Amino acid sequence: MKTALPSVDMPHYHKRHSGDVDEHATHISAWRQEYDQLSCGHFDGMVRELLLDGTRLQVFHEFTSQQTSQRCQPWAGSVWFGIPDGIGAGALHFSGRLQGEERQRVLLTARAQEGFLLCTPRRFGIYGVVIDEQWLGARFGELGLRGPLPQASGVAAAELPPHRHVALCQTLESMLSLGASGEASLPWAQQALRLLGEQLVRLLGECGADVAPAAGVSGSVQRRLAVVMAARGLVADPCNHLQSVDELCQRLHLTPRTLHNHFQSTVGESPSEFLRAVRLNACRRRLRGTADRAVKVQDVAAQWGFFHMGRFSQEYKDLFGELPSQTLRQARAADPCWN
Repeated sequence: MKTALPSVDMPHYHKRHSGDVDEHATHISAWRQEYDQLSCGHFDGMVRELLLDGTRLQVFHEFTSQQTSQRCQPWAGSVWFGIPDGIGAGALHFSGRLQGEERQRVLLTARAQEGFLLCTPRRFGIYGVVIDEQWLGARFGELGLRGPLPQASGVAAAELPPHRHVALCQTLESMLSLGASGEASLPWAQQALRLLGEQLVRLLGECGADVAPAAGVSGSVQRRLAVVMAARGLVADPCNHLQSVDELCQRLHLTPRTLHNHFQSTVGESPSEFLRAVRLNACRRRLRGTADRAVKVQDVAAQWGFFHMGRFSQEYKDLFGELPSQTLRQARAADPCWN
């Protein structure tokens, strides 16, 4: 029996803007995500998203103005395909592997249950496709296509030829444009979306034939990534107060040189730079998430090991473009209990 395309009876389109990286991380429907802002300056983010038949098929375009670290997990049972739009430039790391210094034509793939890590450059745009993996595998089989589904490691990346990259981006942009038109529920638009969905599936399936086999994440890359994420978990934990790379190395049983090399190859940053940004982002999440009158900026800063308030306030302002006291005032102003 032929596998039908996901229904497009109830398409839902959303366009969401945000000036905060943590809020932006909530704007892709049905995902579990945590973003850290790594580069200094005001954050600007936008997500355009089209959901077809709930979350059976989800396509989106995401833009982030600042360098970010993103821990992502799509909805259960799905597989994610990411296609950078090629407009921005800079180093992109995907689950511990550098994807290139310049504009990349690459197809990134991850199973939902494994999740993935992205470290993005400034002014980065990426198209995303999330689709039920079991359905997609059956459809690839019917079409006689190998497809680029990841193997044992759960994540993979493959270079795309220019024509394939353009075709995928144009197909996804056409689907999003139909959603933005406000006419996606009309019969002609539903038929157009169905045809575009067929085209998208075929394009993804054909990627297995005209690109090199998708490179999974090797054991050494997985080990380096595990070390980096363990270090991140330690410093993101409040009241841990690991103040130096040397202390972190002692905890992880690594030399400073090894830890530095792991961070550079995995996220493109030094341990001190990356982990300071993680701690500052943790402080910001706490300040944005509370309207408690008893909470003070210095108490939040101390939870993540910042004990010199002048230096903390300056580093916070450099990264986010506002003082921590401003963040706390805005959180209280948005709480009805304070109004």
